[in-house]
Amino acid sequence: MRRRDFIAGGLTLSAALALRGAGAQQTVRGAVVIGVDKAGDLPKLNGATAGAKAVAAWLRGEGFEVKLFVDGGGPVKADDLFDAVTEFVERGTLDQLVLYFSGHGFLSGFSEVWMLSGAPQNPNQAIVLAECVALARESAIPSVVLISDACRSRPDTFEAGRVRGSVIFPNRPPARNVRAAVDWFLATLPGSPAYELATAQSAAAFEGIYTSALLQAYQSPTQEMVRTIDGVRVVPNRLLQPYLEAEVARRAREKSLTLFQRPDSYVLSDEKVYIGRVVEQPHTTAMRMKLPGLGDIATSALNKVGVNNLIRPWVAERPTVDTKELAKNSDDVVVRAAAAHAEDFSRVQATIRAANSSVGTPEGVASSSTLRVFGRRVVEAVAAGGARAVIDDGAGAVGASSAVRVSLPDGRAVSVAIRFADGSGTVLVALRRYDCNVTVGSGGVADANYVPVGRAPDDRISDLHAAVATSAQFGVFRIEGDRDTINRNARAFGDRIRVGKSFDPTLGLYAAYAYAQADLIDQVRSVEEYMRGDLEFDLFDVAMLARRPSGDGRSPRVMPFCPLLTQGWSMLRVLQVNLAPEVDRARDYLGGALWTTFGPKGMDILIPAINSGALR
Repeated sequence: MRRRDFIAGGLTLSAALALRGAGAQQTVRGAVVIGVDKAGDLPKLNGATAGAKAVAAWLRGEGFEVKLFVDGGGPVKADDLFDAVTEFVERGTLDQLVLYFSGHGFLSGFSEVWMLSGAPQNPNQAIVLAECVALARESAIPSVVLISDACRSRPDTFEAGRVRGSVIFPNRPPARNVRAAVDWFLATLPGSPAYELATAQSAAAFEGIYTSALLQAYQSPTQEMVRTIDGVRVVPNRLLQPYLEAEVARRAREKSLTLFQRPDSYVLSDEKVYIGRVVEQPHTTAMRMKLPGLGDIATSALNKVGVNNLIRPWVAERPTVDTKELAKNSDDVVVRAAAAHAEDFSRVQATIRAANSSVGTPEGVASSSTLRVFGRRVVEAVAAGGARAVIDDGAGAVGASSAVRVSLPDGRAVSVAIRFADGSGTVLVALRRYDCNVTVGSGGVADANYVPVGRAPDDRISDLHAAVATSAQFGVFRIEGDRDTINRNARAFGDRIRVGKSFDPTLGLYAAYAYAQADLIDQVRSVEEYMRGDLEFDLFDVAMLARRPSGDGRSPRVMPFCPLLTQGWSMLRVLQVNLAPEVDRARDYLGGALWTTFGPKGMDILIPAINSGALR
C-alpha cells in the first residue's frame, strides 16, 4: 500500500493562497479539512499536513467556515471528524459542505479508504468514502464536495485489507425534499498511487501534485473553465474535472518522464455550483486536455453501442486521437499511458465479448443451468438449498476452461460457490432459463453474463454487455450531469437494456449500481420490479440498492447470500444489511476484482457453510 513517492521537484502552493476577502460568494458554507502525515506504522508523509493547511487557508478566503484537523499536535480521530461534520449538518443552514483529505489511502473493493492516525492497527480509525457519499446525500445540504489527495492502490497486507473504517456523516432519515448533489474529486485512478514533490521554495517541504493543481485551477485557469455567476468569475465544479485530468498528468510528467498520475472525478452538480473564485485574468489558451482518458474511452465504446451521453454529457466531443500511433514514436509518459489505457480497455472488451458469444445449453433444459468459466479451471463447486452442482469439463465446456452444471429443484434459482484451481473462488446464482458465462482474469472474476438458455447469441446485446462490463471494470460506468440530465439519460439507458418485457439480468445489475451512484433510487426500484417479475426473486445487490427490507443475505427471496459485485460490500453497513456470520468472516479475504472474488481462506469458510446448510 503506497501513497505518493517522494520526488524532488518544483511546484508551489503559495500563489493560490492569495485569494482573500471581498467578493466571496454570499452563501453559508462549511469545510472539514483533514491532513494526516503519520498513520500508524505506515511510512511518514511529508506534505499531507501542509496541503491540508494550504487548502484550509484558501477556503477561509472563500468565505468558508473551516474546521481543520492535522496530526502535528496530536492524532486525528474518526470521532472528532464525525462530530465536526455532524455539527455542520445539524445546523440545517449550509448551502455547501466541502470535505478534503490528504494522507495515506487505499482501495477496498471499489471504495477509497482514508487512513487516520490510528490505522491500520485500529481498523475503525479510517474513513470509507462510498459510505460517506451515501449518507452525504441525506444531509439536506444542496452541494457536498469530497476531495481526496491520497493513493487508491490495493492494500499489500492482510491487516490493511481488514480495515473496515468509519463513516463521518450522521445517519439521518432519508431527505426527499433536498437531495445533496455530491461531487467527488480524487487524486488518481483506481489501483494507482498519488505523488508528492519537494516544493520550489525548499527541498525539505513537500506538496501533493493533485492539491497544488487544484489550487492553481482557481489562480490561473484557462478561459473556457471560467463562468460569471452573479457578477463573479468562478470555476464551476464540472469544468474543473477535465482541467485536473490534464494538469495533474502534465505536472507529473514535467518532473519525471516515468511519472504518471491521472485524477478521477464524478460531478452531479450543475454549472452554477462552484467552490472558488478566479484570482487572475484567465488564460486564453485552450484546455490542455488533448488525449482521451478512461472516461472518454468508455464514452466512445458506449456511444458505438447506442448508449449516448451517460458520461460527461456537457463535454463536447473531442477530436479522435490515435494514441497507439502516437505512442510508437513517443517517450512521453502521458501519451504512452493513454495508449496503454485504450489498449487495455479494448483487450478486456474483446475478452468479455468472446466469452459472451458462446451458445448456451439447448432449449427445454429448464431444470438445470450451466456456468461456463473462461480463463480459470474449476476444481470444486457446491450449490445451496439441496441443489446439485457437477463440474462438467466435457461437452458442456467447449470453448471454456470449465463448466458447472447445476440442477434446479422445482425449477428455482440457487446460490452456487465455485473454487478455481488456485484456491480462490466466487459466489454466483444459477438462474432458471439462463446459463452464465464467467470471465476470470489475473485478479479474479472480471465479468459474469447471464444468457437465455437455447437462444443464439444476439450480437447487439453482446456488444452492449461488453462495453458496459468493461466500463464498469475500469470504474467509469457512470451517469453524470445535473438532475434533469441524469434522469433523462437513465430512462434512455433503461429502455436500451430492456429485452422485451424484462431486463437482461447482468445489465440490470450494472444499471442498478449506476442509478444508485447517481442517487436515482426510483430507477433502482424500477430495475428491481422488472427483474423480480422475470426471475421471481431479487438479486442481492439490486434489493440492497433499492433499500428494501428483503435486501438481506438471509432472506429466501434474495440470492445469492452476498453482493455479486465487489463494490456492493462497501454499502452493506450504511444500507443496514446484515450478513450471515460465515459470510462476514469470509469478507476479510475479499479480492479486488469487479465481481466478488474470495481468496482461498475465504472459500474455506464459505464452502463448508453451504454444505452444512448454514448458507442458503
